[in-house]
Amino acid sequence: MITVSQRVEELVNQSPYLREAITDKLINLSSLARKLKPQIEKDLVKPITEGSILIALQRYASTLKPYYQVNPADYLANLTLRSDLFELTVKNSSELLPKLAAVSQGIENPHASLLVFTQGMYETTVITSVALKPELDKALADETIVQTIPDLIGISLQRTHGQIETTGVLQFPLRILAWEGISVIEIITTMNEIMVVVRDFEVDRAVSSIRHALKTVSEDRPQ
Repeated sequence: MITVSQRVEELVNQSPYLREAITDKLINLSSLARKLKPQIEKDLVKPITEGSILIALQRYASTLKPYYQVNPADYLANLTLRSDLFELTVKNSSELLPKLAAVSQGIENPHASLLVFTQGMYETTVITSVALKPELDKALADETIVQTIPDLIGISLQRTHGQIETTGVLQFPLRILAWEGISVIEIITTMNEIMVVVRDFEVDRAVSSIRHALKTVSEDRPQ
């Protein structure tokens, strides 16, 4: 028959976020014991005291190691910045995609400028370099602009070989930024790159947080 300790371990291991928060000592174990009590009583079909759950949590927490089963530092590298970006959201029309295609074809140096557009059911979002704004404004003069977000910067990380088949890697920089209260405007991915777009006044804190987190998990990997 399953014990309180076994069920506590199972519940903790169901959530990588909870497990990590416990290893980083960000969780009040007494409060967690209170939260887990109804589920554990239901599973064991008998009354369970918060004290017994708390003891089980404390024992299990003492055995947890602060490292990732999948280490993001093995799959994300070469952090770079793409500055002077802005975002434009346009209402869909029959002529919108040909106009965007024409702007794209007119870019003289595709390595110097960024142009990414994503079409949804009702609107299309464009993320591009400020240098392309005059051409874009001209091309979309007859289109309905829904929203414009200026002063953006893209934080790019190279996705190394094997990352595409590995779960839990791309969420890493997003979770770090969420912990820091930094708003992610957009996420752009290719086969070999992930770019997280943030407002320029938050970029220093965002870059520092991601670099520190990658350094920490790299040092904490099992030997």
